Amino acid sequence: MGATPSGSILFNLVDGTRQPLPADVQWSARIFDGRSLSGNERKETSVNGSGPIELVKGLTYFNNLFDNYSAIVSAKGYQGAAWQPVHISPVKPVAVNLMLVQENARPNFSGASWQALTSIRPRFAQILSAGIDNAPARYADLIARNGGLILCSVLNLLTAMSQILLPSEKGPLDYYWQPIWDDPQFQMAQDRFFAYVDKALVPDVVKAGAMGSFSEESNPGLLHPGATLSYKQTQFDVTNVQLTFHQENAKALQGPGGPVDCVVIEPDIDYYKDLLAHFFLEVIPNKATQGLTDPRMVYVLRWMAGKEAGSEFNPIYTMTP
Repeated sequence: MGATPSGSILFNLVDGTRQPLPADVQWSARIFDGRSLSGNERKETSVNGSGPIELVKGLTYFNNLFDNYSAIVSAKGYQGAAWQPVHISPVKPVAVNLMLVQENARPNFSGASWQALTSIRPRFAQILSAGIDNAPARYADLIARNGGLILCSVLNLLTAMSQILLPSEKGPLDYYWQPIWDDPQFQMAQDRFFAYVDKALVPDVVKAGAMGSFSEESNPGLLHPGATLSYKQTQFDVTNVQLTFHQENAKALQGPGGPVDCVVIEPDIDYYKDLLAHFFLEVIPNKATQGLTDPRMVYVLRWMAGKEAGSEFNPIYTMTP
């Protein structure tokens, strides 16, 4: 009989700047196969490593759902990170990309000034300038407010929406947007913002729901007061964009090419899909403040989800001490 087949996991670790973890950082990993916890079936493999890359070999290959491994990495002075499922194969190593953010890290906007935004993300700057004449000052205020968490949320959301392709072959940001700045009914927060958007976006999102790339949320007004329609992206295991519409709040606004019939939109990002919530809530520190989604956690999870899906999440700010 031949040798029992095995698989390998290649750990790729980065820090809060999305750069390789420094070579002198010592870390440990716990790796679990996909078997049940009952009956002591599940096997744990412990690994010690340092720096950004480590190949772990010799993991049992079952050729079934037991090959859906879980990986948890921790390092002193850093927040833990984890991913599941990590589907191993005897054919080649499977890469798992994890971000370890230092425990005292804060949002760093040194590469996300207004000047940088207009150069690197001109569409973002156009959106944030719509309907106002003091956009640079407004933007600077967002950097200073609430430790920068509101701006983190805005940049997370704009970046995530810029990576969505709808059935029309347009993205959400290809429509006209005018953020709402001063209405107490629609206040910017660390987990969402509100804007008037071209109402033509609505049927495009509904069609995306019919095709399966979004799913409709029933009774959206329960969690989003005043909402009439809400759809959540289904692409990722974590941090999917939710687009919620307040269609009773409508007005015509002057766009670049003339009047645009608009409705209020409320984009936000939730951490998890239900099936993974228990896993991540146990292994990743929950830093949510007053029940609001923490954009710093969204930053970490969305980057990891993007790497898993073959895309790069870069909201242009970073997390540094």
